[in-house]
Amino acid sequence: MKNTINKYKVWILIVPVLAMLFACTEKLEIKPKQSIDAEDALTTPDNIKAALVGAYLQASSDGIFGSYFNEYSELYAATTDLRYMGTYEQPREFYRKEATTTNSYVEYTWTEAYSLINTCNTLLQEEVLALLDEEDADLVKGEAIFLRGWTIFEMTRFFGLPYELNQPNTQPGIPIVLTPTSDVADAVPVARNTVNECYLQAIEDLTTARGLLPDENDVYASSMSASAVLARLYLQMGNLASAATEANRVIESGLFSLTSTPLEAFNNSENSSEDIFAIQKNMTSSISWLPVMYASLASAGRGDYEVQQAFLDRFSASDLRGQFQSNTQTGYTIDNITMMYYKGVGTILNKNGINTAKWGDYYRNIPLIRLAEMYLIRAEANFEDPGADVGPNTPTQDINIIRERALAPLYASEVTREQIREERYLELCWEGHRLHDLKRWKQSIGDDAYNAGNLILPIPFREIEVNDLLEQNEWYSAGK
Repeated sequence: MKNTINKYKVWILIVPVLAMLFACTEKLEIKPKQSIDAEDALTTPDNIKAALVGAYLQASSDGIFGSYFNEYSELYAATTDLRYMGTYEQPREFYRKEATTTNSYVEYTWTEAYSLINTCNTLLQEEVLALLDEEDADLVKGEAIFLRGWTIFEMTRFFGLPYELNQPNTQPGIPIVLTPTSDVADAVPVARNTVNECYLQAIEDLTTARGLLPDENDVYASSMSASAVLARLYLQMGNLASAATEANRVIESGLFSLTSTPLEAFNNSENSSEDIFAIQKNMTSSISWLPVMYASLASAGRGDYEVQQAFLDRFSASDLRGQFQSNTQTGYTIDNITMMYYKGVGTILNKNGINTAKWGDYYRNIPLIRLAEMYLIRAEANFEDPGADVGPNTPTQDINIIRERALAPLYASEVTREQIREERYLELCWEGHRLHDLKRWKQSIGDDAYNAGNLILPIPFREIEVNDLLEQNEWYSAGK
């Protein structure tokens, strides 16, 4: 493999689609553009703001943040706690750890991610930002560069081998693309940057966003959103002091609070007190794919993903996060579900199976970053690096805050590494974290080592075909 990879403009053959995402805020009263016109799409402040709204719509796509990033992580990590019962071959490949280079989910993810990056790059052009007053220019730049940096980070985690602390990390990541393509004629081949270069770019983008954005920005990206993603990124790198610092900044801001019960953090029509960043959904939105796959209700879901009893057995009897509702009936919707798990009532696949209530309605918000995660990051980072000592709490106190909300027994003595890791699993299960956690803990997944080549996604075959500079991941190029 190449250790040094040249940077090129990305080969983007799709002009991004821009459309409305939310309603009822001043920013959203601007009607979004339906497509970018190279001549006049971004020549007025109104069009620029509309394009930014469109970028959020792109981020909500099922191919990336809206679903697939979640599904890849949970399916690749699944061994005994989650069972795939569906008929779709694409997720079955991830569940078996045998993805193919022609998997349509992976192709869609690649296209959607680079379409979003391209929209962000278009908004970040100096000539575009110059059309706005200073305050609006900072907002547009901050939000666009936040979305770009977060996307680069997530894509690198899925398409590149794990980041290794104190290593050069020259393994291929994804192509870093910082200039826009508005026309097919402008597109040129692009090579992959190293994992290290990708992480550095994501850090630069997110740090810039943190400095430009306000602490509160309605339902849009804020300075706190940027700190939360940085906390997640630094934890993945093993930069524990920085992870604790960013998580602490969010917690101690006082802008967020845990919901009264774990279940109240999900299936909300508006952001909950716990949401640091969430995809906004309403009855005019497209159907969310997460409830399609996870739910088994009269109004939502196929029940493709069945939680196993072995997982529920990990919870203490009083823990609200492991409670199972067995008295469900035909016709039940998510509003009839009072516990975190329930007996499925759907008629497609998983009737009478065990389903999570985290994703139970097609048209309700999808929390992507919750305050609970920040407590878990601060606890783990401070425990693993006692010299950090960030924030007012000990790791035990942070973990007990999460457990107290769930009515789980509190720890009377200092928590152990195993207890911190278990708490993270119990709290964040089915939210798209598991694969990344197992990799940074260097834990095997079934018979596969944490850094096995089949635990990352292949570069889509069609991208390799049109771009000679793209290097396929070794496990797939070896014909396995």
